[in-house]
Amino acid sequence: MNIEQMVDLLIGDLANEYSHMHFYMQAATSIRGLHRQEIGEFFSEQAASEMKHVDEFRRLIQGIITRRNLDRKVPSTVAEFKEGLTCPRELLQAALEMEEQVVQNYVTRHSQAENLAASGSEDTVDGTYVSLFLEDQILDSRGDADNIREMLENTIDK
Repeated sequence: MNIEQMVDLLIGDLANEYSHMHFYMQAATSIRGLHRQEIGEFFSEQAASEMKHVDEFRRLIQGIITRRNLDRKVPSTVAEFKEGLTCPRELLQAALEMEEQVVQNYVTRHSQAENLAASGSEDTVDGTYVSLFLEDQILDSRGDADNIREMLENTIDK
């Protein structure tokens, strides 16, 4: 793997961060039923957190592109996400699945970044930077998943 391949993977991760932001924004306004206000506020907070992640990923990718003088642009593509859900439990379950998947993705990406850092080439610095960046993302998303899992413990189906 080289830094250009890593940038491609990070651009895919950015598309997922955009989709998470859109999912949480939609969930905050479409939730119905018992505890909709409290859970809706949680989703609004998550949307704001995802907006921060979008900014962080864009800056990470743009920094690598600029530093390495790569002929690339950072797109604003949004990956697919679950739409049309209104049930609090279903929304929380979808959010949990999304957060657990992103943790798995970032653990894989972290390993790839560590391998890039260990390459001994000029990719060492960027690989190390990406690796450290992803550690924070893993901790954040894992914390979100654990929080959602606790919220799901005593929710009703409708």
